[in-house]
Amino acid sequence: MQAPDVHPALYVLLALPILAVVLRARRGPSREKIIKPTDERVVLLGSSSGVGKDLAFAYAKRGAKIVLVARRASSLEEVKAQCVALGLKEDRIIVCPADIRNPSDLLGVRDAVVNAWGGLDTLHILAGVPSTRTLLQIAGVDLVPEPRPIVPRPRLVPAEDLAWVGPGGAYHSATHLPTARGLEAVAAEARACSEINFVGTVLALAAFLPVLCVSSASPAIHHLSSVAAAIAAPSRCIYSATKSAALMAVESARVECEGAGVRFFSLLPGTIDNEFRTKTPWSQNGGNCEVEKGVKAGWTEKLLLPPQAVVDAILTQLALPPAPYPVIPYPPFSWVPALRAPPKSTFFLPYMYKLATLMALTPLGYLYVEPNARKKYGLRP
Repeated sequence: MQAPDVHPALYVLLALPILAVVLRARRGPSREKIIKPTDERVVLLGSSSGVGKDLAFAYAKRGAKIVLVARRASSLEEVKAQCVALGLKEDRIIVCPADIRNPSDLLGVRDAVVNAWGGLDTLHILAGVPSTRTLLQIAGVDLVPEPRPIVPRPRLVPAEDLAWVGPGGAYHSATHLPTARGLEAVAAEARACSEINFVGTVLALAAFLPVLCVSSASPAIHHLSSVAAAIAAPSRCIYSATKSAALMAVESARVECEGAGVRFFSLLPGTIDNEFRTKTPWSQNGGNCEVEKGVKAGWTEKLLLPPQAVVDAILTQLALPPAPYPVIPYPPFSWVPALRAPPKSTFFLPYMYKLATLMALTPLGYLYVEPNARKKYGLRP
């Protein structure tokens, strides 16, 4: 029996995948090939606790040169002692107590690293403070008085608690409207968060970018952002706003510095299982922690990120080859310089939050994302 004739075009189609694998453009060398981990000069802004401290330990195990920066000198000395215990030599650690909000402090850090090591290779902007109450809670307003079922959805201020006067519906209430003292509390918290989360970020960029450009073979900046910078987070009104401002500042600086060879990278994690969520803008404890209140039960507990997973994600992203890579890694597209791009500048952890940002652009944002965000933080779904 004679086999059926096969059209030549079918052979071409079958051969295309093999040809694509053979001709696939290769990425450049890993950043860790350009700068050996033992030679890397790292500045950690905000390394007395949280992810900053965990990153310090990771770099200590690598044998890197580390500059520890935070406001609390005693905490930095403790982190240094732990780094030494992990095998890092003391002469490879610089402790610089500094306030990221203070320009002269940042210049002191910059001078210290330049004088000691001639510059730096990696800048981590990790300092940050949370704001973990709803806007009206900060202002002293009880949004949902207890106990009272409200149907179908709560008003900003329950109508029955207001003294309505006049045909225009003007109202007044000494119990459920913010007072001057309440608004002052809102202003104080907004300023405290803005000074560290936003102002500190732009000061760090301005202070260290020129040194990075001229002193490193592969300069990189990592900014620890938050998923709250991209997705509206209930009970995180001020925090979300300041983190969003900082993220846009880093992204704008990235566009401004195109061609300078600096890798910009912002990590946007969800809730990390560390002490950060228990803080306030002014102290190391007392935050409105939804985890400790038992709000996260069942499915929500799975959203807590182990600190080591966050550190691993940061180091993995920073190790990617920094050179622009073909968007379509197959000839002839890979031969076109205009179709090349560096590694992405933002990364969500876990990745489901990236999907949530896309869903928020559709009716699913209102129908699914926002109700579950309220549920996550213990508010009415």
